[in-house]
Amino acid sequence: MFGDTFMIYGTFNNVGGLQVGNNIRFAGINVGTVSEIRIVSDTMIRVDMLMQDQVKPFLKADAMASIGSDGLMGDKLITIASGSANEVKLLAGDSKIMTANPIDFDKVIGQFTNVATNAEIVMTELAGMAVQIRKGDGTISKLLYTDDLSRSLEGTASNAEKITNSLAGITSHIKSGKGSIGNLIYTDSLSNGLGRTVTTANAAMLTINEAADGFSENMKALQGNYFLRGYFKRKARNAVNDPKPKESVIPANDIDEDLTEAELTELIADAQKALDAKKKK
Repeated sequence: MFGDTFMIYGTFNNVGGLQVGNNIRFAGINVGTVSEIRIVSDTMIRVDMLMQDQVKPFLKADAMASIGSDGLMGDKLITIASGSANEVKLLAGDSKIMTANPIDFDKVIGQFTNVATNAEIVMTELAGMAVQIRKGDGTISKLLYTDDLSRSLEGTASNAEKITNSLAGITSHIKSGKGSIGNLIYTDSLSNGLGRTVTTANAAMLTINEAADGFSENMKALQGNYFLRGYFKRKARNAVNDPKPKESVIPANDIDEDLTEAELTELIADAQKALDAKKKK
């Protein structure tokens, strides 16, 4: 009491059973005592701390005071941490030190009680589920105690194997060229037949075109023929007067009967030229 000391103070929300006269410890060394504890408000308690001067050069401005216990079952005390290494300002006398509120063990015990209650409820539910599983109720019980699913899976696997083997056999037949699908994929008979059909159709179209050309030439020759000249002139006049098509029949009176020998010779010569030109094509 009569040595060199200085005073500092801190405020806490809860002192956790701290009493006047309890020790103040710094770096594991007792360096002071709690001189006074008083209630400032419903949420603040002030604790005055009497400190030895020997610790003053080591108490930095960001030092932290917290309330702890001296061992597991010991008295309460205040522990002071010196502060950060970069801090150069020291804590002056009669100044306020930063504090950390102690752990409220009543709340912790209450939380552990709730956890234990919930754990008991969970264990009871798990025990009931285990009993139901052992009795054979539910899907999990059937999975554990019956073989229905395993037999079903075995049957499914067997059917899948049979289907796979059948597909393999079908594929083998197709690759060997058997059946309609095999012929379509691996033989050229159908494509060759289609090719020949197309070639025949093309040849038929060429023949039809040649016949049409020949018919057109013959019609032109007939239009210039001496015998039919009057018929075609009359047909052209009728087409202008009556647009409806009529049957193309050459009347007998349309052919000029009085031909001279020269005209008859010219007509035969024209017919012979037309025949010669057709043979050359």
